[in-house]
Amino acid sequence: MRLTAKILSWLLASVVVVMIMFTSLAIYMLQKNLEEEAFRSHKLIYSLFLPTITRYLWEFDITGIKETLTNIIENNYANKIYIYDADSVLVTYLYKDKKTGKISNIKDTKMSESGNIITPEFKMQLDKKSLSNEEFFIYQDNIMKDTSRIIGAMLHKKGTSTSSSIIGYFVLDYSTDNIAVAVQSMIRGVIILALCVTIMLVVSIGFLLRQSLINSILKLSQASLDITRGTFTRIEEPKRSKDEMVDLVKNFNIMISQIEINQENLKLLAEEGIKISSKFDISDVAIQIAESLQKIAKINLHIEVFVIHSMLASDQVEGYHEMIKSGQRNFIRFAEELKEPPNKKRFVIKDSAGRNCVILQIDDLRAVHLFSFTAAQSIYNAILALQISITNALDNIRFVAEQKEQQRLISEQETARLVQNNLMPKFEYRRVGFFEIANHFEAATECAGDWWNYYILPNNKLLLLLGDVTGHGTASAILTAVVKGYCDSIHIQPNITANEILAQLDSVIRSSGDGSKVMTMFSAILDPNNGVIEFSNAAHNFPMLIKRNNEKKSVEKLVAQGRPLGYELVNSKETENPYSYALKRIQLESGDILFIFSDGLIEAVNSEGEEFSEKRLKNALQRYSESEASIIKENIMHDFREFTSYKKLDDDVTFLVCKFNKEAA
Repeated sequence: MRLTAKILSWLLASVVVVMIMFTSLAIYMLQKNLEEEAFRSHKLIYSLFLPTITRYLWEFDITGIKETLTNIIENNYANKIYIYDADSVLVTYLYKDKKTGKISNIKDTKMSESGNIITPEFKMQLDKKSLSNEEFFIYQDNIMKDTSRIIGAMLHKKGTSTSSSIIGYFVLDYSTDNIAVAVQSMIRGVIILALCVTIMLVVSIGFLLRQSLINSILKLSQASLDITRGTFTRIEEPKRSKDEMVDLVKNFNIMISQIEINQENLKLLAEEGIKISSKFDISDVAIQIAESLQKIAKINLHIEVFVIHSMLASDQVEGYHEMIKSGQRNFIRFAEELKEPPNKKRFVIKDSAGRNCVILQIDDLRAVHLFSFTAAQSIYNAILALQISITNALDNIRFVAEQKEQQRLISEQETARLVQNNLMPKFEYRRVGFFEIANHFEAATECAGDWWNYYILPNNKLLLLLGDVTGHGTASAILTAVVKGYCDSIHIQPNITANEILAQLDSVIRSSGDGSKVMTMFSAILDPNNGVIEFSNAAHNFPMLIKRNNEKKSVEKLVAQGRPLGYELVNSKETENPYSYALKRIQLESGDILFIFSDGLIEAVNSEGEEFSEKRLKNALQRYSESEASIIKENIMHDFREFTSYKKLDDDVTFLVCKFNKEAA
């Protein structure tokens, strides 16, 4: 209704404006014609009576003039008549009241304006007209409201003379009220007629618009709202000759049908995409892809699925693909991936990382006889739409495989961690003879590279070993287990020395690994009763010795040279020569401390990138050297954690505190 009202309002306004314009023009032309007709009529009357009045005025027959003037004023619409003599003196005057029609003369009515009618200018104009034989009168239009005036000179010939002289002036005023009344009456009639015609026209046009346009637009509007609610309502086509609105309704119904088809296709695509995404085996994915495309295309498609071997985690030669077709597997070369065979269409499917994983190949439907190009393109678009689901399925398969691999690695690392935990002593403090031994071990990862142990030798001396394998992880833990197992067997050898142990371990590590792993190690044999230490070093951090020196605390390094265990020999003829590792001997005094550590302690950095360093370690050992070995260990770890702000370790931290203390025995 709102559209109808707007259209009718615009139409009504337009018709009214047009009719007003044309009516105004017609009335204006009519008024002009009536005024001209009135002028011609009174001009004729004026011309007919002018000779008679001229004669009466020459004879000075006032009675004849009045009778003639009375005849004139009673006729038509004349309302005032003035007669002047040649000197512009008013001779006589007649006046007719517009309302009563009563005629009066100069004796009955005072006319103040009568002396201003025949002005010198008018006299001059009339004289010129008489001399030039032009029209003998002057016409004034609307000198007063609805009144026009004709002024003329009365001429008289004297004898046979051809020249004429002016003997007076004849002034005739006539009213145009009748024209104004007629025009007003006509305006009222025209307006009423125009309104009636306009209303009838607008109502008729509105009815026609309602039937031919508005009803269809309202139905289209309602159908559009139904689409937003998921209801697809078709509109009944108007039963009339074909026009633009009929075409619009027809096209709208076609659009509704297409939307329904698209909705069904989208629903089908979504259902098939869910089926594909829910598969966790590459063979099942390929079979489901084939089934889904058959269902979407509604024709029998020859579908081939090529899966890259990296997706299958296959052991086949890299650069080949595996084709899965209804569960059957064949191989094609990788070079054929981007080349479409004749009459074939290929689609490359990538995973979320952008790697090519699957290639779909079907017959080129555009080349099939009598197959619609639009239908072919629709199937191709469906394949492209399924790419996301296929990619999700591939990611799921890869995720499951990665999770299995991760679980396997976690299981291996846990096993290695459990094994490694059994490779090192469980105590944190022990006293052997006059030696107090405190230790600390903290791994940076599940599988550490640091290892330490102690053994009681056959001669009742104490063997201390602390080593560091390059790297972390399972391989490092396994190498540590190999070292520990060998040490469990060689420590029972009688009179074995620290450098002999390193030489044998060097051979074992070299033969056990692939050459990518080496191990540094410090080896020391302690006499727990006499305080004598024999030691060798395989490229490990030099331990520190804190000595009293008559109540003065000094820190020394126990320097001994030697290559890392398992290091590749320059000369292949070299053997396990114990003299490759220097053997040194020192004597401890009561209160001296031996501190053995791995590089993870001094190379740890804080938030500003500064290392804990050997200097900080020396200062800490000097401060805490009077305490027991276990207290020294706790204080050093406290300083270490404060320095690193308790952040996660970047490397394993292992150290031993060995204090020779006869006084506490």
